[in-house]
Amino acid sequence: MPISYGTWQVYPWKNELATQSERVAIHYSELLNDEFEGEHSPLDMLDRAIVLSGFSIRRMFEKRLVTDKLRTVEIAVRTFSAKHKETFRAPYVSDSGGMAFQNYNLEVVETKLLKIADLANEIIHASQLMFVEKEMMISTGLLIASDWHLRHRLLHLTIDEFTTVVRQVLDDFVRSTRDEWDHEKGTVRAIRE
Repeated sequence: MPISYGTWQVYPWKNELATQSERVAIHYSELLNDEFEGEHSPLDMLDRAIVLSGFSIRRMFEKRLVTDKLRTVEIAVRTFSAKHKETFRAPYVSDSGGMAFQNYNLEVVETKLLKIADLANEIIHASQLMFVEKEMMISTGLLIASDWHLRHRLLHLTIDEFTTVVRQVLDDFVRSTRDEWDHEKGTVRAIRE
């Protein structure tokens, strides 16, 4: 039986990212609409759309479907540090959030530079995904804590910031590729411009 394979293609992942980012915007506005009535929970659907967006981004980065330049781009993300790591109270496993005011110092905004792929991984591994609005100190948006950094920090993104990251990925185009085999090291080198 023959073995079939091809080269990784960007279009299915860009299509998926575009679709899911549109859904993020739709469900985000449903959350803001006090009169929304539907057969679904906007928060549940937002969770699905944002995680699938994160996965699409990660897939493109892992399979080198973006330029090397985009792989190095760092974005500034607002963070809130954990108040007391030793007394941190993890939320219930069945909840998408909770204990934010007790666990994190929401009065002190810090900034963390993250590569886009790292942000995508944090979204995929989010053990907390919360929506914040009508807080004096915090812009309306998403609060995300990954499994990896749950006891250390909470990320905060507005919908516009999320959309800007998505746009950077969708607008990135690889115009030339080169893969080389290094006989001495036994590795493959990949260049994407």
